[in-house]
Amino acid sequence: MSALFGLLLAARMQTAPNPTRPDDYRNEPGGTSSASLILDSTLTGGRIPVAILNGRLMALGDQIGPYRLIAVGAGWVILGAGSKRLRLVIGGSTNPSEEK
Repeated sequence: MSALFGLLLAARMQTAPNPTRPDDYRNEPGGTSSASLILDSTLTGGRIPVAILNGRLMALGDQIGPYRLIAVGAGWVILGAGSKRLRLVIGGSTNPSEEK
């Protein structure tokens, strides 16, 4: 039952606009710089934690620009690109000090 709910929720989230996104939001085509990454939401209660980054539903291992989603927590995510790590929080901007 919870798997069915998760699938329905994921389908709904991909078609519905994100109400928390600012009106002046622009999705940049092509590459994604760390300055343009916005964490909209995280869902950690199910078997597979997911995040909404730049309005896009992402599971662990998914890629956005040069970054791969490697960890999801309550209100935060960790992205990785090679040896670089980037932590994003909901309502905050990209962490200016990327972990090496």
